[in-house]
Amino acid sequence: MFNISPQFAFLGPGFYQLVTPTPLLNPHLIHLNKPLTKQLNLDDVPDTRWLNILNGTPVETYKPLASIYAGHQFGTFVPQLGDGRAILIAEHKDTNNQVWELQLKGSGQTPYSRFGDGRAVLRSSIREYLCSHAMAALGIPTTLAIAMIDSDTKVAREEIETGSIILRAAPSFIRFGHFEVFASRNQINELSKLANFVIDHYYPECNNAPNKFSALLDRVADNTAKMIAKWQGVGFCHGVMNSDNMSILGLTLDYGPFGFLDNYNPRHIFNHSDHEGRYSYANQPQIAGWNLERLAECLSLLTKPEELQNSLNNYAKYFNQYYIQEMGNKLGIINFGLEDLDLLSELLNILASSNTDWTIFWHNLSKITRGNRASILDYVSNRDELKSWLDKYLIRRTEQDLDFAKSKTVMLNTNPALVLRGHLAQNSISRAQAGDYADLERLFNALSTPFEMHDAYLDYYGYPPEWASHSNLSCSS
Repeated sequence: MFNISPQFAFLGPGFYQLVTPTPLLNPHLIHLNKPLTKQLNLDDVPDTRWLNILNGTPVETYKPLASIYAGHQFGTFVPQLGDGRAILIAEHKDTNNQVWELQLKGSGQTPYSRFGDGRAVLRSSIREYLCSHAMAALGIPTTLAIAMIDSDTKVAREEIETGSIILRAAPSFIRFGHFEVFASRNQINELSKLANFVIDHYYPECNNAPNKFSALLDRVADNTAKMIAKWQGVGFCHGVMNSDNMSILGLTLDYGPFGFLDNYNPRHIFNHSDHEGRYSYANQPQIAGWNLERLAECLSLLTKPEELQNSLNNYAKYFNQYYIQEMGNKLGIINFGLEDLDLLSELLNILASSNTDWTIFWHNLSKITRGNRASILDYVSNRDELKSWLDKYLIRRTEQDLDFAKSKTVMLNTNPALVLRGHLAQNSISRAQAGDYADLERLFNALSTPFEMHDAYLDYYGYPPEWASHSNLSCSS
């Protein structure tokens, strides 16, 4: 059962307002993430109670709240945002003494909803539910989703849809934007209290550093770099990397118009509101650094700006280290270094010029042998270029202490057979909208083991249909 252990709630009313979730009409539980409830030591909670909790029934004595934050949206500062459709309903400590924040998304208006209705629709809920599960299985830091309900409540988006609520979990939902709201108001006491809270609860080693705020920025930069490198490796594009969507813990946060690359195009954009391509796949590392600069500006009110500069500069170093490691693992070259970047760049140019499917190519590259490499040529249109590249690649791959079989294992554990492609999510959504949740369960199970291919899910591993290339996602996605 729940073990309520408030942390964020003790920050006080300056950081949030108490709210009451608004129930949906005729709600029904459509999925429960049982492996996660077991991980959280909540597997003894019955389904009927999960349904009631998602529809607004209080958890123990915890008072639900919505937090305030600001943020830079598409590069423009918005002085007040906040949890417009998210409500923190519990802080639960598991048997490992890890405190988890449990947050409803889509449970009605809050003081920070602005002109929104505070609702989420089934379409967007399924996308976040499945993708957070998929990302966790891929080893990418992320918020998690515990359960999801559908209802008869009608919600207006591009069209009329049914209202849905998901219950998500994370050690913390604190964002860069939480720091920005207090910094922009010159509320130094609140800013200091928030920074010290984050250090004490999530980065306690910073208390032993010569400058704890510089150390905090360094740790956030490190975790952010690690997350972004993982995104790039699997071809994930967040779609809306506003500073208020950046987690202080380096977690993938707020799944809106996200997508996984089908054909490799580094300039691909998944958000139809992103007319300038600010949040394209290729720009993600740079934008993460830009957002860290905004966080550094906030922390500069607590310490000398020059004390933060080294930590800020470290982001590029951290990202390059993680990216080189990630791409080296994808290539099966464990001692991959800067001198190998030309080899990688040549391959990426081949993939881009031939519109090669990112996931299928890398997974099948993992399977080649020294004596049989011809099959990989079938996955590109410019076969001669890839053949020439393979000659150099295979020589380089053998110039390491790791033998070919072991390097193949590294590749197969890095290059997934399955990601949450847009058409797979849409097919599951369409069936769920018609009242059929079987594919939601089946896809959830398949995404649990993304590096393995199972006969039961063969229809998930192929190329996307032609219509998938025309999909257009909005922030309501």
